[in-house]
Amino acid sequence: MGENQRVLVIGATQGTGHVIVSLLIQDGYQVRALARNEAKARERLSSPVEIVVGDITKLNTLPSAMKDVDHIIFTAGVTQRPVSERLIIATEYEGLKNTLAAARDAGFNGRFLYMTSIGVTKSSLGAMLLNLFKGNTLKWRKLAEAEIRRSGFDYTIIRAGFLTNSPRGRRAIKVSQSDYPLAFKYRISRADVAEVFVQSLRHPSTRRTTFEVVWAKRGHRQGRDVLGRIWQDI
Repeated sequence: MGENQRVLVIGATQGTGHVIVSLLIQDGYQVRALARNEAKARERLSSPVEIVVGDITKLNTLPSAMKDVDHIIFTAGVTQRPVSERLIIATEYEGLKNTLAAARDAGFNGRFLYMTSIGVTKSSLGAMLLNLFKGNTLKWRKLAEAEIRRSGFDYTIIRAGFLTNSPRGRRAIKVSQSDYPLAFKYRISRADVAEVFVQSLRHPSTRRTTFEVVWAKRGHRQGRDVLGRIWQDI
């Protein structure tokens, strides 16, 4: 399905990004991963993955990762908490801007897919607590979204619900352009989010869109084609 297209995954060694890498390989894509530590990345990633050393907080380390890339998937973020706002800005905002700048300098003309969270536009107790313990992450992710929209690239911004580590394919997925508050009842597995990212590459209707993905209240998945069946309802 990937037709030998090369996808750069930033955030490939952990969480949702790690699952995305596996699904991309399964679908025939060539995968390149950006990593600060090559040895640790090689321990986490399978042999078909090309690893390029770089750090999104250092613009001058990124050009080699951008060479001959068809698409970029950005899932990087700060996982520790509590964490200072300074680190959030450096990674989740300035790091994103550095990535866009390096892609622009490399003449990138593919799709830029960005993973963020529900709650960036909707106030809630959950959002308030997350911002408190994680350096106003939702504020800076909202600003990062704006940078992507201003970049001129084709983009897909996917706001994921409260993440779990459940297996993929167990529950129906709701794709919406509603603004969900950050709350446990709006949850979804990392594996299902990864599926949505990979499928987005195959659906032209997801270009230049922002949407939110959570588990549906009821129903079971039937097959892998999530977006093909429900995107028309957006």
